[in-house]
Parts: sequence; structure tokens; C-alpha cells
Amino acid sequence: MATAGTAEAVPTFFRGCGVVPSPTAEPAAPQRLFGAAVRPDQLTDETPLLAAIRGCGLLVPEYHGQWSAVEWRRGDPWYGNYDAILDFAEKHGQQVRGHSLIWEQMTPDWAREEMTSGKDWKTIERHFATLLPRYSGRIREWIVVNEMIDTEHGDHGFRRTSFQRAYGNDYVRRALETARVLDPQAKLMINDYSLLYDNPVDEARRNKMLRLVESIKASGTPLDMVGIQGHLELRKGRISQPKAARFMTDLAGMGVEVAITELDVLEDDLRRPIGERDRLVADAAQDLLDVVADQKAVGSVVTWGLSDKQSWLQDRLDATKAAQACTPVDCGRMNRGLPFDGEMRPKPMHAALQRTLTMA
Repeated sequence: MATAGTAEAVPTFFRGCGVVPSPTAEPAAPQRLFGAAVRPDQLTDETPLLAAIRGCGLLVPEYHGQWSAVEWRRGDPWYGNYDAILDFAEKHGQQVRGHSLIWEQMTPDWAREEMTSGKDWKTIERHFATLLPRYSGRIREWIVVNEMIDTEHGDHGFRRTSFQRAYGNDYVRRALETARVLDPQAKLMINDYSLLYDNPVDEARRNKMLRLVESIKASGTPLDMVGIQGHLELRKGRISQPKAARFMTDLAGMGVEVAITELDVLEDDLRRPIGERDRLVADAAQDLLDVVADQKAVGSVVTWGLSDKQSWLQDRLDATKAAQACTPVDCGRMNRGLPFDGEMRPKPMHAALQRTLTMA
């Protein structure tokens, strides 16, 4: 039986970032990949985290593949982050997802100014041409547009961003068409959050995503995948499994693959005993994973990191940010929303992933 860190011995559909399958289990969906968001600096020194990363089937740059990380200065692209992650992945037989070509929060200031002043689509074409042809055949799927929906304060459900202001609500379709021209073989994805809970906001966002996908497909625009960000929050209660399942089924009916893209869990009360906290986190993850297990259209599940020590969720509170910086790490004061704690000890969420991986 393979162990974490011996990825080469584990079939691709069981590659799960330190999650090891039962030796007798049969895969429920052989195409399904499990992976994690990673940072280039995590891929150098031999650590327990590196061993778990080596066991992933799919790697996604956390923030290091965004526009501002690739081309902070106009006309001076730097590929070091993508190259480091790709070199590591190819050495260990892993896939890499490009994340992401368009995302407002990681767009360089020069690009915002150029788009909003000139409204020239060539700004987008030049940016896409920086990455897509270079990695054609190596990066086989790209998140083309990230976080484009806002049903509360947007324009007809589209988030008011530099892209939306410069090019109108049609920019998502145009971005997909541009990406397809520059890399005809890559799978193209759009990705968004707040699509899983039973509340008016999530319901409206689900409906907007379905309408958007429907209109994209009706126009003949290429769209292969839809990403559902799995940022779960305990304060919202349990997700609606029936509505999440219906949403994924509806997407599949439109001919797109579904990906769970950024799975982690934000706790609501750090004063509870650690055992209770870990159980609540695992239960929240299991709710989503149970839906995933029954959805053949879901081709991948990616956790947004592996260890609590590196989780972006620590930045949500001063107390958790301080705990992250402690030496030794104060695992109890951190948000405990990933499969491994700050010292890479597996938690019940890890077991929830294990159950999904080994489900026959």
C-alpha cells in the first residue's frame, strides 16, 4: 500500500495529497483528481508538507499565477512561479491548473488603467498571449475568469470590475473565445464562490451562474468547466445538499465538467474544544464530499492549501494570524479548516477526504 509521499505508486484517480486509498477500493469515478493549492517556496525543502504535496494529482498556484504575479510591470513578464510549479509537477506525474487569467483582485494597476482608459481588448489579448502559448500542452486547463458574479451590487448579476467597466458584461464570453484561439487544446473554466448554501444570496448566485453558462453555451462560445469554490463557513450552517446536487446536475446537463476548486472551512467559534472544532469542520467538508461522490460530472476536488499553518484563513482574525507566526506553531489558536494541522498532523477532515477517495 502506498503512503503519503510515494505518489508514483498511487493510481492517478486516487492521488489525493497525502490521502491514501484502501488497497481493495474500486474507484467510483476514475477521472476524478484530488489536489491542492501550492506555493513555489513549498516545493523546495524536504518537509512533511512537501511529502503530502508530492502525493497530489493536481496542483494549482495559490496566488502566484495571477496577472500581477506574472507581469507586475507592463511588458516585463516573469515566469518563475509557473515554471517552478510545472517542473515539480511534471517530475512527479501531476497535472497543473492555470489560476487565473482574469481576477480583479490580482490585476496590476497598469492594466486597470489601460483597460478603463482605452477600452482596447488588445490588453487582454496581450496578457493571454503571455501565458497560454508558452504553456500549451503543459497546462491543460485554465481558470479563464475568476469571480465574475455579484447579484447584490452588480450590473445584471455581473460583478463591477475593471473588466466589466471596460468591456461590458460580454467580457466573460470574449475572454473564453480569446483563450480558445491561443490554446485550442486547453480546457477552459469559469470559477466563483457562494454557490452552496440555502440562503437568498447563494440561491441568486446559483441561478445567475446557470443563466451565464446557458448563454455562453448557446452562443457557441467554448466553456468546458465550471469551478465551485468550496470555501465553507460554519456560521452559515450546513450546506443544502439537495440544492448543491441539483446545481451540479444542471451544470452537467449543459455539457460542462464541474470542479470543486478551493475547499476549506472557516470556523465560527475558536473557544470550543479542539476535538469538537475538528468534528464540525470535517462534517462541513463531508456534506460537500457526499454530494461530490454522487456527481459524475465532478472531475476534481482541490483544497485551498493542505496545512493550517499556510492557510489564508489565518488572516481573517488577528488572533489566528498571530498563532500562525508562533514558534512553535500554536495549532489550537489557528483556524483549523484544512486536512492537516500546523504541524502536518492529519485531522478528521483528512479522514473525510479519505472516505470519498476510497468510496466504491
